[in-house]
Amino acid sequence: MKEYKIYGVIMAGGRGRRLWPLSTSERPKQFIKVNGESLLSKTYNRVAPLIDPENILVVTNQGKGKLVEEDLPQLPADNIIEEPMGKNTAPCIGLSAVYSQKVLNLEKEDSVMVVLPADHMVGKEARFRELLQLAARVAYEQGELVTLGIKPTRPATGFGYIEAGEALGGSETAKRVLSFTEKPGPSTAEKFLEAGNYYWNSGTFIWRTDKLLKGLRGYMPELFRGLEKIKDSLGTSREEKTLRKQYENFTGTSIDYGLMEKASNRAVIPASVEWSDLGDWPSFELLLESDESDNSYKGEVTFRESEGNLVYDETGKSSVVLGLSGVVVVSTPEALLVMDKDQAQEVKQVAREFEKEDE
Repeated sequence: MKEYKIYGVIMAGGRGRRLWPLSTSERPKQFIKVNGESLLSKTYNRVAPLIDPENILVVTNQGKGKLVEEDLPQLPADNIIEEPMGKNTAPCIGLSAVYSQKVLNLEKEDSVMVVLPADHMVGKEARFRELLQLAARVAYEQGELVTLGIKPTRPATGFGYIEAGEALGGSETAKRVLSFTEKPGPSTAEKFLEAGNYYWNSGTFIWRTDKLLKGLRGYMPELFRGLEKIKDSLGTSREEKTLRKQYENFTGTSIDYGLMEKASNRAVIPASVEWSDLGDWPSFELLLESDESDNSYKGEVTFRESEGNLVYDETGKSSVVLGLSGVVVVSTPEALLVMDKDQAQEVKQVAREFEKEDE
C-alpha cells in the first residue's frame, strides 16, 4: 500500500465572543495567551510531533495573519491563509484542501487532512496524537470521514452529539456514525448520556483530501465549484479578486451540517483526552488555579465565605470576593464583566453590543 502524507489544518478564525472582554475583535480568543502561550500556539505544538511543520496550514480572519506570524514564527508564510470573510467551517476546510494541492503540493488521493480548532484544550496530548494516527489510517485505508467523539461527562446542551453504532470493519476502535444532533435540550441530553453511545462532537475531523472533495461536490456543489475557480486562480494575478468574489457567493455553512450530517461514509473514534472547547467562561476553570472552595482565579484574589466563583484579573489590582457563590468576574484594562455563571451564554450578545458601540 502506498504511503500517505498527513497534513494539519488549524482553524484560527472566529471572534470568541463568549470570552469577552478578554477575547476581542482585535485579538480573538485563539490568540489569547494562557500561562504564557496562546491557544493557537498550544494547538500547533500539540500536533507538531505528528505532522511536519511544513505541512500545517493555519486559516484565519482577514488581517489576522500578522498575529499568526507572531505566535508561530516557525510556520512558512505561505502556510497562513487569510479568508476574505468568515463563512463558517465548510468554506474554510474546502479552501484548505485547495491549498494543500497548490501550496503544499500534496496529492489529493494520498494525503490525509487533520482539522483542528485553534482554541481547544487537550490534557492528554500523547493519547490525542495516537488517536489522530489511528483516525488517519482509517480515513486513508477505508475512505471514511472520521471525527473524534468525546465521552460526555454531563448532559451538556452546548455541544453537538454524535450517535455511534457498530464497530467499523477493520478497526476495533472506530464506530459507524448513525446520526448527528445539534445542541439538544436538557431532557434529550440526559437521554443521550444514559444511552452510553453518544459522544460530544469535538470539531476535530480526519479525512482523505479526495474523499472530502468528493463529499463537497456531492452535497455542497456550489461550494465545490467556487473552490475549483479559486484553485485555478492561485499563483496568478486573479487570485485575490477570485478568492473574494467566490467567498461573497458562498453560503455560511458548517462542515457538520453541510457534509457530515448527510454523508454515508462517516466514522467516530471515542476519545478520552481531557478535552475542552473553552467555549465560555466557566470552562476556563480548567486553566486556572483553584482553592478548596472551588474558587478559580488568575491574579491577586482573596476569597472570603465564597465558593464556586471564577475571577480572571489582568489589571494587577488586588481583588476581594466576599460572600458570593457561582459568580464570574473578568477584569481587563478595557472592561469589567460581572455575571452569574448561569448567564455564560449571554456574554456573546453583550460583546456584540459593545462592538457596535466601538464602530
